[in-house]
Amino acid sequence: MRKRSFLPITAGVLPLLLMLGLPAPASADGSATSPVTGTCVGQIHYTFDPPLRATARPTTTSWSGDYSCSTLPLLNTRTWHGTFKGSVKSVTGCLQASPGQVIAPSITETDHWSASKGGYPAGKSTLTGTVSTLPREDGTRVAEWTGTVTGGTWFVGHHFNGNNVYSSLAGGKLCLAGGEIDHNDGTAVVTFLPL
Repeated sequence: MRKRSFLPITAGVLPLLLMLGLPAPASADGSATSPVTGTCVGQIHYTFDPPLRATARPTTTSWSGDYSCSTLPLLNTRTWHGTFKGSVKSVTGCLQASPGQVIAPSITETDHWSASKGGYPAGKSTLTGTVSTLPREDGTRVAEWTGTVTGGTWFVGHHFNGNNVYSSLAGGKLCLAGGEIDHNDGTAVVTFLPL
């Protein structure tokens, strides 16, 4: 009889914690319950191997960075932090053949989430999507990407959209002037949509 009365009480605690903006309880594997939605803003660092140049060639583009995140809407706010990384191999250079050229048919990024208070591990997500533009150095670029969270413990099945912004200069080198670009930095935003 006590077990039956315990279930409704615990089922009502989680929504109350989320409404108050308190961290969700950890599960047996150390992860916390995924937020329903969220927007994450952060910094992104790219590396290109071999360095980008005007002529396209097989290149591994790697990226990593960190996010600060909060739920949507801002009522009943829940905040957390994240780190992300990924890489893709493609034939690319500094210049883009056409405005809609795609970097690769599909790319994957892994995000690791931590609670804002205490910094304990909270969950992870595997994002699989398509980027709308190639990395290029002939001006400031906004690379948009969309897809679905295909794995992990947070946001699985949710659609996401985001963008990355980076400038035409990296280490003082401009590709159009014959420079080779081995890295670049910018900003990154991703929004996880409700199911």
